[in-house]
Amino acid sequence: MNAPTREEFLKRRMAGIGGSDIAAILGLSPYKTGLQLWMEKTGRDTTEPDGAALERMHWGAALEDVVARHYSEVRGVKIQRINQQLVHSECPIALANIDRAVLEEGKCTRWDDKAGRVVGARNVLEVKTAHALAQNGAEWGEAGTDEVPQQYWTQCQWYMGITGLPFADVAVLFGGQKFVTYTIPFERALFDDMLAEADRWWKAHVAADLPPPATTEDDARRLWKSHVSGREKIVSATVAEAVERLEWVKREIADAEKRAQALRDVILPAFEDAEAITYMGRKLATFKQNKASQKTDWKTAFGEAASHLSPEVAARIRDQYTTETEGARVLRLATTKE
Repeated sequence: MNAPTREEFLKRRMAGIGGSDIAAILGLSPYKTGLQLWMEKTGRDTTEPDGAALERMHWGAALEDVVARHYSEVRGVKIQRINQQLVHSECPIALANIDRAVLEEGKCTRWDDKAGRVVGARNVLEVKTAHALAQNGAEWGEAGTDEVPQQYWTQCQWYMGITGLPFADVAVLFGGQKFVTYTIPFERALFDDMLAEADRWWKAHVAADLPPPATTEDDARRLWKSHVSGREKIVSATVAEAVERLEWVKREIADAEKRAQALRDVILPAFEDAEAITYMGRKLATFKQNKASQKTDWKTAFGEAASHLSPEVAARIRDQYTTETEGARVLRLATTKE
């Protein structure tokens, strides 16, 4: 079976909850909130990945096969892709697209529709790449343990629950040079809870077309881009306390900025016309001029060019290239002047 194109893969993902989605529903994803996931699944988020995201995706895909092959060689096992979307036998919105399956000796693996599980495989294999310093962080534990970031742990539980496989290996390449494998055992009771929550979330939000609660500033800006003039809302003591704490933090920031400027006032004059300053042979800082850049004043340029055009033509050109930008909502604390 041929591997699906990226467009086909994304279209299929819209039909249910995949392994990379479940952490967002559970509030465990560092990258995506439940509201952002809802906007994706309902077609409301049509933004394309930026250049940096596309490059990360490119290298992640390029290195996946390299890391998977290395895992196969180190472990002395055979691995295989399953080029189809796997659907839970009792919950059709539970989907899985696993990286690889680790084969039982002498067998090939496939999805058995009748049994509702993957047959011919020992375990799931998920492949990850990470920054070189990530291994020393709190999220990654010792090799061989199940101590991986929460979003990967829940992803593996999701895949094991759908495939019916008893454990998952996570093969990680840190910084392009350090290979480590983690092993995650399946926890049936936890998966059953995850499955029930995913089903509830899908019915309550995607099927009903109702957004989940906003939990971040980004969520709030996505849901309510404008305000109702004159409307006031009574909030909880928790929100009132947050406003007070924000006032305190903003004052602390303002004081810190004043202290920073006072230090800059001491440091910058010391340079005179030097490129760098040193103390006892150690370079402390540099103060260099950036390369010159050019900027065209298009407003003035158009004004001068328009003086040679008829008013009707100038107006038509101006209207053609004039767009209106929606005003952003700005947070202003009532007790401070901003």
